[in-house]
Amino acid sequence: MGVSRSLPVLLPVIDDQRWSCHSCGLCCRTLVGHLTGEERRRLDEQGWAKQLGVAPYVKIGRVWALNKQPDGACVFLDEQNRCKIHAKFGEADKPLACRIFPFSVRPVRGAWQASLRFDCPSVTASKGQALGGHRGWLGELVGQMVRDRNLAPDESGEDVADFQRGVHATTEELRTLTVRLSRWLSNGTGARLESRTSITNRLIGATRLTATLYGAKLKKVRGPRFAELLDLLLEALPRDCTTRPEPPTARQQAMLRQYAFAHAEHVSLAEMRSGMGGRWAKRWQQLHSAKQFLRGEGVVPNLPGFDTQVTFESVEAVGPAMERREEIADLARRYLTARIEGRTVFGGGFYGWSVFAGLGALWLSTAAAGWLARYHAAVERRTSISFEDYGLALGIVDRAATRLPALGTITEKARVSYLMGDDGLARLMMAYAVLESAQ
Repeated sequence: MGVSRSLPVLLPVIDDQRWSCHSCGLCCRTLVGHLTGEERRRLDEQGWAKQLGVAPYVKIGRVWALNKQPDGACVFLDEQNRCKIHAKFGEADKPLACRIFPFSVRPVRGAWQASLRFDCPSVTASKGQALGGHRGWLGELVGQMVRDRNLAPDESGEDVADFQRGVHATTEELRTLTVRLSRWLSNGTGARLESRTSITNRLIGATRLTATLYGAKLKKVRGPRFAELLDLLLEALPRDCTTRPEPPTARQQAMLRQYAFAHAEHVSLAEMRSGMGGRWAKRWQQLHSAKQFLRGEGVVPNLPGFDTQVTFESVEAVGPAMERREEIADLARRYLTARIEGRTVFGGGFYGWSVFAGLGALWLSTAAAGWLARYHAAVERRTSISFEDYGLALGIVDRAATRLPALGTITEKARVSYLMGDDGLARLMMAYAVLESAQ
């Protein structure tokens, strides 16, 4: 099949999700903007090296990226949080990596699957235009990506994944699962679900549903029978999710802290470009910090972007949110729906993982966001989580989720598999909930 700009862009369906750029400059300060050869040529022709007084782009391994100022901001970001390229030549001359954010797209058979990133403050706050209003603009950018980067849609088949080894899920089965999960997280299901059911209880129910299906033999439970099984399990969830989990074990908590650290720790552009000695020093520091997160005692090693030290004890002492609770619940719902509907949970959207292992990783990362929200609250000397704490934590988790290959390794699969047992995911979800459970 030939590549065409007319291929549809599949946007995730997220109720009440809005976005427009509000020029906060965060993406220009925290992300690495990769460049194509054509984009480098254009920057050279525009004479930016002379205008900036520094190289406009640098090489990182085998790829090229926009250069950074000493404080980590892009060299093109001015004092008013405006892009110098945009100001001088117009939005169309900016690199595609900058223009498309906070969306990501990947080719699937006959379409382009779009997902939404929550490391943008305007996304977490749901500020701006309705998501569907960006479809035409996003389609034009995808068409340009096809031409400039020689991309092609996936010819291998539909965007599917395995339920288990040797059990390949069909497109319809996956649609059945994602629709029902999204409905459950939105406080609705095939059966009547009481409105008082909190997002925390719904997440506990989702972890238990996933653990059950992870251990089930589904080879002969296919098609309509799979839908029937799912509906039966969902019928029981309103009751099952209110059964309070036991507190997590010390080992379960240690694994959660390690997972939070894996999402939060990242290498800066300057560290990427440092010599072998600098890279080894960074690696040594990461290993040392990972051991401290495993022990969970004493002072928390500073995470990137933080310069205030707090203790693990003070992080654990932070309580669930007391204010803006409905907004926080809505943010959690929008984020999880975006991941599920954007298909960044399993298969080609998540390191080739099977369906229920990928869902387990999603629930574990949600609990990790609860720990990171507590960490930020402790840094700010707060005793309970704020909306800003949770928004920042989700941004950290989402930035790493599908862009950090280490999270797709066999080690992480083993972590998720272990925590599927003994109600581990539910225990962690309760222990690091951002909102109290409604009993």
